[in-house]
Amino acid sequence: MRVLVVIALIVGVGCTSQKKTDTEPASSPTLDSAAAKKADKNINEDGVDTTQFNVNDTMITLKNDAFPQMGGRVVNVMVTGVDSRLGDPMGHADANHLVRFFLDSGCIEIISIPRDTPFDAGFEDSTGLNKLTNVRANRGRQAYLKAVTEITGCQRIEYYIEFGFSQAIGLLELLGYKDNAASTLRVLRSRQAYRSGDFQRSYNQGQFIRQAVLKHFDKTDDIVGDIALRAALALVETNLSYDACQQIFEAMRAKGFPRDPSNVWVRLKPSVIAKFTMYDFSAENVNEINREIDYKIHRLGLDSIAVTSETYERRLSNLVNKAAADSAKSPSSVVRLLRRAYEQRAWMQVSDRQKRTAYRDRMCGMLIVSYDRMKNTQASQQIRSYLDIENKAASASK
Repeated sequence: MRVLVVIALIVGVGCTSQKKTDTEPASSPTLDSAAAKKADKNINEDGVDTTQFNVNDTMITLKNDAFPQMGGRVVNVMVTGVDSRLGDPMGHADANHLVRFFLDSGCIEIISIPRDTPFDAGFEDSTGLNKLTNVRANRGRQAYLKAVTEITGCQRIEYYIEFGFSQAIGLLELLGYKDNAASTLRVLRSRQAYRSGDFQRSYNQGQFIRQAVLKHFDKTDDIVGDIALRAALALVETNLSYDACQQIFEAMRAKGFPRDPSNVWVRLKPSVIAKFTMYDFSAENVNEINREIDYKIHRLGLDSIAVTSETYERRLSNLVNKAAADSAKSPSSVVRLLRRAYEQRAWMQVSDRQKRTAYRDRMCGMLIVSYDRMKNTQASQQIRSYLDIENKAASASK
């Protein structure tokens, strides 16, 4: 809860002078009405579906006008959810959010971009693969960031934050979703249950960031929040430093942030005029949203067999055991096998906390010993530092 800075305000800082260069009109949210309760799976004798969901939501319309046109100093931070398998170095950009901090006015704009937005990813046109999600996987980070600047109309992106599935679990737990981090992530990743598909999913993720910032920003200046921020930065891949984060916090506080909720808004790019559901993503409400998604997917006949936690843990165990077998004779083999899984913080997907800690300590321990044997003291020290801050964060949250 205290570290909600992580998904939105893990997002950083720096001071550059830049004016907004969007060439298309912005979109403004207009509230329509409170959404009706949803019907569930209980069918009565008349064939009527009677089950109710207790989901807190509202209908909202995005229109191509009236979003604030901001100028002055701005810092652009790209927050990317990367979809990659255990140990796989290649990752598709599954979630794409440009978070813009306007330092002179104390406002935040979140530009959410659907993953299937058309863009040249280096494939033949006939393949249908030229989408933003594939730019990150096929052409690399720099090409991906350049693509985002073209889609959004922003001049440049100063910072990036990337994290995969396992890292997202850790971030959500830091944010207070300790008992339902996996289901919360499932809600934020879901698109099949929505009529507008990836547009609704992208909007959901942007709203999650917005709600997180507004709820927890004032907790970023205490000791526990400080430890949580350091732990969040240690979980992800980023060029954003702790000091840069503190600069942005101070600049925003100086402008009275977050006293006015309207100073944080979410828009989609490319711009669309459409109705979306605006959910309350509190920890209490997420379980109901997840139940509603289950029901909708079942009704649509889209049920699928997902990788179970047992399957994932078996793969992780096999990887760790193979590295252990190689550890005595070949430290370079250990690094080759475990480095990417370590970067992914792969143990975070293990729900049993004791097992999770055991996997983490075993993987990190083998990597530290291997790096030391290879005379790469910088790499081994980085792992030691990560373990130290994660253990401090765990103690602070008790």
